[in-house]
Amino acid sequence: MKNIIGFLLASLLISCQQKNEQIVKVNNQNQVQIQNKKSNELDEIPADKAFFSVYDLSKKTTAIVVNLNDKNTYNGAMFNKVFNEVSTKDSIYKFIEDPTAVRNQNLEYYDTLGVYKLTKNKSLENQIKKIIQPSYYVYGTKGFSKINIKNVVYAIDECFTNIIAFPIENFDTTKNGKPIFCSSKLLAIEYRKNYSDIEKKVQEYDEKENKKLDYKDDIKTKIFANIGDAYFSYNDDFVWGKDFEKRKSKFPKRTIYIVKKDKPINKFWLNGLDLLGINCI
Repeated sequence: MKNIIGFLLASLLISCQQKNEQIVKVNNQNQVQIQNKKSNELDEIPADKAFFSVYDLSKKTTAIVVNLNDKNTYNGAMFNKVFNEVSTKDSIYKFIEDPTAVRNQNLEYYDTLGVYKLTKNKSLENQIKKIIQPSYYVYGTKGFSKINIKNVVYAIDECFTNIIAFPIENFDTTKNGKPIFCSSKLLAIEYRKNYSDIEKKVQEYDEKENKKLDYKDDIKTKIFANIGDAYFSYNDDFVWGKDFEKRKSKFPKRTIYIVKKDKPINKFWLNGLDLLGINCI
């Protein structure tokens, strides 16, 4: 997606606060701190490896999503490599063009109710599971839950963002709200009742930034949580996956902003989808 880039997490300080769990905090230098009682070493990890977006892809599928066509990020390059290796062997692209022309037991549709025709490939699933975590912390607008990954699916579209997705199950939306993003780390995240002051600053910042874009969305940024000066947000109408014709959101995205008093706002991490189809315009 045009003008969407990954931002690097500067450094990680490892410390353990729970058995087999890690608590992540953001310090005043825009660094994410992960403490581990076994080690005090500093490790540099790219933000696009630490975080993934979560979207409602259809009426029945909500999933952790990786953008396949974002080759400039760590995850984009890594998943692209695996996907390309499997696609050649299993005729993935031929199946997209004409499912009846490909006789491959590894290929089957998973969910075709949304704008994305989600497809399952056993070989791809096996290879992807080798490079991802068996479970992730999925963070919603009100809370979070640890979710085990059972399935791996994908969707290829000539216009929209191509994706690999990990469907999530048993995420309690009543308790945790809308799922927005996930991480393999247990974040020391805070949910405040009101972020209106920060939200206003971010929206003003977005308006200036959007003037630089050829294509933009009318959905305003909503702040829902924070870790210190790092504020977690989304731009999404949550309609496009369930009823694409009624959508208002053309570029649903998730962003982490660094907002400090008397200092310019920075984007710490950004990830989104192109549902307008810039490649086809």
